Amino acid sequence: MTYLAFLFATGLYYGLGPGGPLHRDDWFDALRGRVDAIEPDFWVGFALLVVVPSALIALIYGLVESLFGGAAMLIIGTGCLFFAFGRTDYDALADRFLARSRAGDNEGAALVLEEAGADIEADDAIDFGRHAAKTFAYEGFQRWFPAAFYFFLLGPFWAVAYRLIQMSAGDTKVPVGSLRHLVDWLPSRLLLLSFAVVGDFKGVLGVVSDKALDSSIETDEVLLQGIEQSIVLGDQTPAAQVERTREVMRRAWVLWVVIASVVAILG
Repeated sequence: MTYLAFLFATGLYYGLGPGGPLHRDDWFDALRGRVDAIEPDFWVGFALLVVVPSALIALIYGLVESLFGGAAMLIIGTGCLFFAFGRTDYDALADRFLARSRAGDNEGAALVLEEAGADIEADDAIDFGRHAAKTFAYEGFQRWFPAAFYFFLLGPFWAVAYRLIQMSAGDTKVPVGSLRHLVDWLPSRLLLLSFAVVGDFKGVLGVVSDKALDSSIETDEVLLQGIEQSIVLGDQTPAAQVERTREVMRRAWVLWVVIASVVAILG
């Protein structure tokens, strides 16, 4: 049932795109406002913003499981995983960026990213392209890979908890998002290894050996370095760098779906 829930949630997400009732986060914004108002310490804020909602989902799952048995994973698990996927329409965002960038409008391309919440600072076009590619590397990562990873490894509630941590990232009063680097670490390193399979094996392994165990390096930076080694570009324009990032992430997504399918069949 876990694999079927994974297939249904992933199929809906990539077929229909983000959105719908499960991606309406007004309830979380209201909750965060109330939590901010009491000015809790870090761990109380973490419990209220992440643990309590996840525990409520676990309670609902338990009730449904008592009525329908293993079908609860298909009923509730599918919804949990879809909820845990990212809110940004990745391909639409990339297409908008590429349209502006290919027309030579890097200022407009930067505005596209700023509208999506990215803060881009660059000295020249190559540096701008690298910063843009880093944004797309992390966005491509966090929208699907960790949610699917935690769903398979630990269950649907952990996938929900991951998304709640991501949604808390911008909260300055209760900085639960500071845990994001920790929960990103293992899935990002596995994704980095997958870049070696879908691209230049030797080049990516160099990044793995040098940077994979370095906990101080940010997730977006280590992913981008892996992508840069996976496919080496002659053209360093911003459009080329972002297009490469999207292509490597697409190949890695296909690889992970295949791996999940093989594991499910053999299991």
